[in-house]
Amino acid sequence: MSSNRTDLGDATGGLWAAKALRWWMGSGLLRPARGLMAAVVVAAGPWLVSVIALAVVSVTMTPVLGFEAVEDLRLTVIYAFCLAPLAAGPVGATVSRMIGAGLDSGDIGQVPALFLAAAVGSALAAEVLAVVVVMLLGIGPLEVALAFVFLTGAAAMLWTSFAALTALRAYRLLIWSFAGGMALAVAAIMLATRGRVDTETLIWSFTAGIALCVCLALIRLRRAAGGSDGNLVRALGDTRREMRRLWPLALGVLCAITAAWADKWVYWVSPGAARSAAGFAHYSPYDSVMFLAHLSAIPSYAALLVFHDSDLRGSVETFRARLGDRSTYARIRASVDALGQTVWSGVFAIVYLQAALTACMVLMAPALAAALDFSFDQIITLRVGLIAVFLHAFFYLSCAVLLLCNRTRLYLLMQAAFLALNVSASLVFQAQVGLSAYAFFISALVMSVMAFVVAHRALSKFDYLTFLGENDSFYAR
Repeated sequence: MSSNRTDLGDATGGLWAAKALRWWMGSGLLRPARGLMAAVVVAAGPWLVSVIALAVVSVTMTPVLGFEAVEDLRLTVIYAFCLAPLAAGPVGATVSRMIGAGLDSGDIGQVPALFLAAAVGSALAAEVLAVVVVMLLGIGPLEVALAFVFLTGAAAMLWTSFAALTALRAYRLLIWSFAGGMALAVAAIMLATRGRVDTETLIWSFTAGIALCVCLALIRLRRAAGGSDGNLVRALGDTRREMRRLWPLALGVLCAITAAWADKWVYWVSPGAARSAAGFAHYSPYDSVMFLAHLSAIPSYAALLVFHDSDLRGSVETFRARLGDRSTYARIRASVDALGQTVWSGVFAIVYLQAALTACMVLMAPALAAALDFSFDQIITLRVGLIAVFLHAFFYLSCAVLLLCNRTRLYLLMQAAFLALNVSASLVFQAQVGLSAYAFFISALVMSVMAFVVAHRALSKFDYLTFLGENDSFYAR
């Protein structure tokens, strides 16, 4: 009896602590912090999971497994999180729009089925890509290759779940699912050290943490739909039709993700690339530097999400209210001008933030290089890479304005041009210069200017694009 009372007391105490923590995080002082945490998780949650877990593994497991096994685990995760967005990005962008439209109309009964259709479809596509990579690179042994394929599929489902939860604005669950999945991944890896320890066991342990994130997302989506599971067959058909209609958006997202990786892939297939014991190609001097540079842009992506859910949403709703009230054209134009002022003030506030962070990191480059044991060439590459990532963030923000104006075809054109320029410049600079980030810098510089010009023009005629130019109801796409 006393044991039962103790268990009941522990459960009651745990429930009280959970409620107290939710109240504390929902207070007026910490609500903005919670929103910023969610924005960071949305912007780079999967990468943060991998970085933290791999850091723990590197510290604890290198003496046990050796450098080669830990390197194989690290490269397996990098490859999985490289391939997964290629499949999940286009599908996730499409389904998130469908979920958002369902929220606006009040029809959310199909949300779980839409997510399941998107998650399974993106996972299968990602696993096909992983199999192709396994065959091209000759990755082995079979156990490692199989674990890599399933990890890639789980990562694709994770990216899709983040897109769906963002569409629902379920930011609290994003934080908790992210934290729970990360904790499970690290705990599973640490428990694996007590038994038979090998690379594939660590990969499966990492996959278990990602699977927990996906399961928590599905539970939350089902709860949002009032316990409805939806119709999976109908969801598959709706998703296929929507992807046909929004093919410029889906293809643009694919080009955007590919372009962000293109310069790394060029180095991976270069003569100076190395191979891990399992067969993964990599170019560590460039990969480590550019990974650090890309992490510097996380605050910008998080700030964009916060801006989207605050000032920008209010300005767009004001414009829609003018349309619903059948206001005069002068009032509609006034709301368009106000929207433009809100957009560019928010965009440039983010740009100033990113510029300040970039300047600080450029000045700190020697200290960072000393801490990470970088060479002199890597210090130069890091500084150029940081500036290039800043320009790429500006390009990203300008392309987001194009999507706000529903200029999906122009968005596709910008991303395809950036991809082509990055690939061609990377091939030239890798062959002629060797280790450098000038290819990514030049590509981001040229395309950020072009994207800003076309985004400014598009936003200035937002009313025309809404009524006629990009009104989907007028055109069969």
